[in-house]
Amino acid sequence: MLKLSVLLACVGAVTSPAARRWLGVRRDRRRERMAIAARSAHLGDYCAGVSRRLSGGDTMLQALRSAADGPMSAPLEQISAEHERGVTLSRAVQRWAASEQTSEAALLSTAVTLASERVGAQPQLFDHVAVAVRARADMAAEARVHAAQARASVWVVAALPWVIALALLAEGGAAARVLTSTPLGWFCVGAALALELAGVSWMRAAVTRALR
Repeated sequence: MLKLSVLLACVGAVTSPAARRWLGVRRDRRRERMAIAARSAHLGDYCAGVSRRLSGGDTMLQALRSAADGPMSAPLEQISAEHERGVTLSRAVQRWAASEQTSEAALLSTAVTLASERVGAQPQLFDHVAVAVRARADMAAEARVHAAQARASVWVVAALPWVIALALLAEGGAAARVLTSTPLGWFCVGAALALELAGVSWMRAAVTRALR
């Protein structure tokens, strides 16, 4: 009866409105992160497209709109709408870059600001940004490969103590009896689990920080 009550409580917690809202928020955040990553990866090609259209005689706004496709379509609609309401083009792009919080968006914002307010709409400016963004994308791809190897190493190191513990339990003997039948063994298992969780969290955070 107690087990059934615990099971029902767990099912109720997972299916509660609060849990569904929390899962929905996490899903939306994940989608937004994926969209930002897609825009960052596409930004080099986008800047190259802006450069080509400026070379063809387009104005700054025309070039930004004409080059916008795929991941950059939605941001350019937002930027264009703000510009039509009286916001300067450079300011509208700066606001978008601030919401993206990526170095690629900051580079594009800087280029648009320079082109709009200082040096003029020069195609070479966006060519330089395209080269810089593509170089960063190459480095990021290499970093992701190393990060995947590091994450695999984390799970191998984390799993090793539990594999040894399972082997001891399967073998039986004094060690297994201590772990399963005494307060000292229970304390050791609990402490090991807490340290494992802390270690895995720390190593995953270290890998994530290295990718920023």
